[in-house]
Amino acid sequence: MTRTTHRTTRALACVAACMFLTVLSAHASASEESSSVGRGFGFVYNPSHEVTLVGTVQEFVTKHVAGNPVGLHVLISTSGKTVDAHIGPLLSKQVQETLQVGELVQVVGVHENVHGKDVLLARQLIYGGRQVTVRNERGFLVGTGSHPEVQQGTAANGGVR
Repeated sequence: MTRTTHRTTRALACVAACMFLTVLSAHASASEESSSVGRGFGFVYNPSHEVTLVGTVQEFVTKHVAGNPVGLHVLISTSGKTVDAHIGPLLSKQVQETLQVGELVQVVGVHENVHGKDVLLARQLIYGGRQVTVRNERGFLVGTGSHPEVQQGTAANGGVR
């Protein structure tokens, strides 16, 4: 090989190594961020922004509205306003049947602005002595179908009765 070929090969190897390190660094940064913040369907769930609301179930919205997250929405009356709590499509029939209009409910979640509308991405519901996990700590929806994450009896965290 000629001297010019060696230089070109070395230069290409350096460029490839730099590109690899850049990609590796970006991946490590994304992994660090994702360890505390969940991102799904374009929404960010930051546990440090969680709020707890207590209110009365006013209505269930099952019909999808363009621009809203897909799945069940529960409209909750609290402190003189109505909050749209997104529950998602994975809630078991048993939980859907036991949660009724007029029921006092505690909801833990994060507010998200969706197309100019405030939606509470619910992580946990507590009602009637039941505690239902809707999302995990990073904000990803969890199913309550065949093995419900429902605890009956005294609800944790000072549950609503």
